[in-house]
Amino acid sequence: MTKKNDLALIKIEDLNFTSLGSIPFLINKKNMDVGSSIFVLGYPLITTMGNEVKLTNGIISSSSGYQGDITSYQMTAPVQPGNSGGPVFDSKGNLVGIINAKYFGAENASYAIKSIYLLNLFESLSTYPKLQMSSNLINKALPEQVKLLKNFIYIIEVEN
Repeated sequence: MTKKNDLALIKIEDLNFTSLGSIPFLINKKNMDVGSSIFVLGYPLITTMGNEVKLTNGIISSSSGYQGDITSYQMTAPVQPGNSGGPVFDSKGNLVGIINAKYFGAENASYAIKSIYLLNLFESLSTYPKLQMSSNLINKALPEQVKLLKNFIYIIEVEN
């Protein structure tokens, strides 16, 4: 876990759990250009909007986040409570960020931690996770990408 970059990894300790299978996407290792198309998948406001995965899209509107934070992107994809921790993908289905904030003082100003900081977190682990070497999403239309990706997007609920 890294508080500075607002990222955490969850370890599954369940003897009955075997695998999620092969993830269909790659993690982007480069910064995105301003104007690049992106989309977000998640479970916003599940008590009122339901527990089906939701898609919003937009563009990278700034290469820095809130108050010039260089670890994040600002983007136009609308997000709501429940999107936090959710993935941001580019048009090829590569993971480019992780939703971590929304600016309520402006319309469609949301923020995502850049995927490179997720890779940095992986490097700090005692065992580096095995990452995908190829994508199953290249040259697929957005509806097809979503069909494949939604099997890897989860709701995590915490009970007090």
